[in-house]
Amino acid sequence: MVKIEGGGESERVVEVTQADTYERLLARLGINPVEVIVLCDGKPVPEDEEVAINSEIKIIRIVSSG
Repeated sequence: MVKIEGGGESERVVEVTQADTYERLLARLGINPVEVIVLCDGKPVPEDEEVAINSEIKIIRIVSSG
């Protein structure tokens, strides 16, 4: 399950394989990686890291105003 915070979105269930990276996951969800921070079990992860199966993945949208 992937939880997306911010932007008015809710939790989604997405199947992932051990070969998937967080970058591929974001692409599948249609999310621009420069607009979010990805957390796995509460810790930030790099986009090129493989997705941790059976972990809590949280995507937090970054909001900036100028």
